[in-house]
Amino acid sequence: MVLRGERGWRRARAIGVAATVCAAFGLLPAAASAARHFEKVSPADKGFGDIVGDGLTTVAAVAGDAVAFSTRTPFGDTVGSANIGHTQYVARRTDEAWVVHAITPAPRSDAKQTFFSPTILPFYSDDLSTAVLRGYDLPAATDDTPLRNNLYVENTATRALRTVTVSQVEVPPWFEFLNWPLEFWGISADARHVAFVTASQFLADAVPGVPNVYQWDDGVLRVASVLPDGSVPADGANTPVNLRGAMSADGSRLLFTALSSGGNPQLFLRIDASRTAWVSQSEVDGSADPTNVRPLGMTPDGRSVFFTTDTPLLPEDGNSGTDLYRYTDSAGPSSDPNNLTLISQGGDLDFGQLIGMSDDGERVYYQTSGSSFMVWDNGNTLIRVVPPADFELSASPGNARVTPDGMFLAFRANATIDDGTHGLTGEVINNHFEMYLYSLRNRRLICVSCPSAPATSDAIVRPAATQGDPRVENAGLRPRFLSEDGRVFFSTGDALVVQDTNGVLDTYEYDPATGRVSLLSTGTGKDPATFADANASGDDVFIVTRQRLVASDRDDLVDLYDVRDGSSLPPEVVEQPRSECEGDGCQPPSPASPSKGLLGSLSFEDGAGSAGARLLAVRERIVLHGASGLLRVRLFAAGRLAWSGRGLRAGSISRRAGRYGVRLRLSRRGRAQLRASGVFRTSVHLTFVSVGGDEVKRTTRVTFRVAERKGR
Repeated sequence: MVLRGERGWRRARAIGVAATVCAAFGLLPAAASAARHFEKVSPADKGFGDIVGDGLTTVAAVAGDAVAFSTRTPFGDTVGSANIGHTQYVARRTDEAWVVHAITPAPRSDAKQTFFSPTILPFYSDDLSTAVLRGYDLPAATDDTPLRNNLYVENTATRALRTVTVSQVEVPPWFEFLNWPLEFWGISADARHVAFVTASQFLADAVPGVPNVYQWDDGVLRVASVLPDGSVPADGANTPVNLRGAMSADGSRLLFTALSSGGNPQLFLRIDASRTAWVSQSEVDGSADPTNVRPLGMTPDGRSVFFTTDTPLLPEDGNSGTDLYRYTDSAGPSSDPNNLTLISQGGDLDFGQLIGMSDDGERVYYQTSGSSFMVWDNGNTLIRVVPPADFELSASPGNARVTPDGMFLAFRANATIDDGTHGLTGEVINNHFEMYLYSLRNRRLICVSCPSAPATSDAIVRPAATQGDPRVENAGLRPRFLSEDGRVFFSTGDALVVQDTNGVLDTYEYDPATGRVSLLSTGTGKDPATFADANASGDDVFIVTRQRLVASDRDDLVDLYDVRDGSSLPPEVVEQPRSECEGDGCQPPSPASPSKGLLGSLSFEDGAGSAGARLLAVRERIVLHGASGLLRVRLFAAGRLAWSGRGLRAGSISRRAGRYGVRLRLSRRGRAQLRASGVFRTSVHLTFVSVGGDEVKRTTRVTFRVAERKGR
C-alpha cells in the first residue's frame, strides 16, 4: 500500500487494513534471535550500586567494542566523580572479557561538584578513545586557566588531559562555559577537532568584546569565524547549537553564522582553515541580504549543508514562504557558483525541521510546518511519507534517524489521524508514542512497535531502569536506535511476541529484511529491560536491567548488558556464580579437611601487633591447581580490597568485615605459560582500604599447577 493522500490514510485507519499492512510487511511475532547472546558488560563489583539506567549517559562505540556508562557509586580504579555524584566509565571488549576503566578525572580538592564547577563528560570520539569534557581547573592539566571552568579532551585509556580552551590574550570570567556542554558546538569523529564559542578574547586576531567561534585542531587553536574576505566579523559570530553535523567528521569543515552588512544572520562554511564559503548567498542576486536563514544540518563529509530561508535564492523558488535549500560545496567555488538546490516547493517550513539525510545528501527527509513528513530523493521525486496529522512531538533531532544510504527513516511519534485514537498506519495507539519505520525502497510506512491489541505503553529509546534524571545528554546525537541496514531497536511494555509475558518494558528489534519483530530481552521476570544504545551495524545492542541474564550476575543491581550478534566470549572467563548472602551469612564455613585447589585458605599470616593485622589477614603463600582458585582473606573492617599481579587478572571487591574467598584467575598469557610448563609462579599484591580511609598492603606468593586428571 503506497501511503499517498489523506483519503487513503483514512481508509488505513481500520484495524483490518492495519493487519493487512502488517502481513504485507511480514510483521510477524518471533522469538529472540538465536544468533544473539547476553554479555554482562558491567563488573560484579559496582560499589554496591546501580549502573545509571536512565537519561542518555550510555554511549556505544560505532564498532560496538566499547561502551561508556556512569554510576553513582565508585568502584575499581575510580579517581574522581562528577555532577550529582556520577562517575563515568568506559568498558572495552577484549578477547577474554569486558574490561571496565573509570575515566572521570580527579577534581580539585576544593572544587564542589555543583552547577558552577562540575566535571561533565558528555561527548566522545566514535571509538570512545577520547572524551571531550568540561571541568574546573583539573589537577591533571598544567596549561589550563586556574580557578576557571575549562574544556578538555581526555585519553580515556590513560586519563591524560589536553586543554582546549587555552587563552593567549585574556583570562575568561568565572562564568565562561557554564552552559557547556549542555550546548553542543561541534566535534570531529575522532574528537581531535573541537569547536567552541566565547566572548572572551582567546587569540589576538579575534574581535574583542563579541562572541568568536574558535576551533581547536589537535593542539592548535584558531579563530574559525573568518568571512570569505578574510576578515573576522566585527559584530561577532556563533556556531549552530546542538546541530548534528555542525562540524564535518574529519574536522575540516565547520558551520558558523555571522551578521551581514544589512544586519541579517548569514550562514558560512569554514573549509580547511583556509577559505570560507557563503552558504546562504543568493544565486539570483549575489548582493542580496537573505532573511531568516536557519541552519539545519550537514552531511558527514561537510560538502552538503541544509538550511531554510524565506528569501528566494534561486529563480525556481516562486513562493514567498520559507523553503529548504541544499548548498553543495565545489572544488572551485569561484568558477562554479551554482551551488544551491531547492529541496522544498511549498514555502511551508516556517517551523519545519530537517529530520535527516543520507550521507551523500541526495536523499533528504524533512517535516513541514503542517506536520507532513516529506522525502526528497535525488532531485526528481517528492514523496509524502506521513500525511498531515496531530503531532504532539516533532520528529526533529532525538526522535528520528535516517540510515546512511537514506533508504530507511525511523521515528517515534504519538501522531494520530482523524479521531485522535488511531495511529499513522491504522492501529489503535490511544495517544501513545510508537516507533515507525519508512522504507523508501517500497515507499511504505509501518508501525513496528504497535501491538495487535490497543496499545497500553509508549515505545521508548531512553532507558528507564533507574530514576535519577542525569543531566548529561544530547538527544540529537544519541541513542543510535536505527542500524545501518534499517533494523530498529526500542523498548515497550506491550507484548509484541508470545514469549513476552511479564507486562513490563522489554527491548525489541525489528528487521525489515525479514519483516519480523524479535524480543532481545527475556520477556520474563518482574524487572524491566530497556534499550540504551546500539552500535552502527546493530550487532551490539546495549540494555540496562536488574534481571540476571547470565549466571555470573548474582545481585539485584542494575547492570549493563550487550545483546550481541556475533562471537561469544570464552567460557572460562565468565565470572563464577556466588551464592546469595548478606552480613555474617557471607562468611564461608571452614572446611573439614584441606583441599588441593584451596591451599592457603585455612590459616592466615600472623600479623599480631601490626596495624595491618586489624584490617587484613591472608596466608603468605598458596598453591592452586588449575588456572583459577580461591585465596581466603579476612577483613577486620568494611572497605574495598583490590588485587593484581603478573599473569593475573586484576580485580576488586567491596565487603563488610568477615572471611571471604578471592578468586584468582590467570590471564591469557598466564594460562599459556601454565600449559607450556605445567607450573606458573607469581605474586598477588593486595591493597585494602577501609571505609575510614586506612590502607594496608599485603603480598601473597601463589603457585599455579596443572590440575591433575581424575584416575591418575
